[in-house]
Amino acid sequence: MSATATAAPADRTGPLRHTVTRLAAANLTLLVWFWACSVPVVVVASVLVDRVLGVDDAAVVLYARHAAIWFPFSQAIALVALYLRVHVAAGMTRRTFARATVLVGVGTGAAYGVVLTVLAVVERGVRTALGQGWRVTDGFLADESSPLGLLLAELVVCCVVGNVAGLLVGAVYQRWGALRGTLALPFTAGPVFLVFALLGAAGGWGPLPAIAPGPPWPALGWSVLVVALTAAAYAAVVRRTELRPPNP
Repeated sequence: MSATATAAPADRTGPLRHTVTRLAAANLTLLVWFWACSVPVVVVASVLVDRVLGVDDAAVVLYARHAAIWFPFSQAIALVALYLRVHVAAGMTRRTFARATVLVGVGTGAAYGVVLTVLAVVERGVRTALGQGWRVTDGFLADESSPLGLLLAELVVCCVVGNVAGLLVGAVYQRWGALRGTLALPFTAGPVFLVFALLGAAGGWGPLPAIAPGPPWPALGWSVLVVALTAAAYAAVVRRTELRPPNP
């Protein structure tokens, strides 16, 4: 009896581990392809900015943040559309799917943020070796004089919220259909823009003004809260989604 009791928790973690492993492997493959394609583009853009515009101190690689947010965002929408039905049909629960996808979404976002931070460090080192400056020209809490930890934290939060908001978008489309899912986009994709505003990067994003400057860590804390609430909303929607038979 004791053997059965001790084995039960391990059995319950099996579907979660299996789902996380499969989804993480797929996301890792796409991450490698994304950066393999993006790095040459960043290098060419940096040369063009230097030679054509005469700007030799811009942190060009940090502009890739937007692609590193929206590319996984679109993946997350497709992930829910493609795998939720398959997951449930295989006899696993919506709760397991929600937990697994949030874990993978957070991990994937963190990985994109870490890679982008490493590339920023490399770009800064190359420019320093060439006798050039390195200046953050996109909207960030961090600047060229900030500690590396602040830049890393900011990039990770930005990339994670893109992943989690994408999951929420996909779940809402699955539960309420195309029309209501589209009408809900200001609320489901909105967390990305809210985090931009909290981190002072909303300039140029329509009606959202940048939050007044101040100490960076409270803004990061509020951004983490936005991520957590978005993940909770996603999990709640997934657990209540009734899967209809596919149209013939």
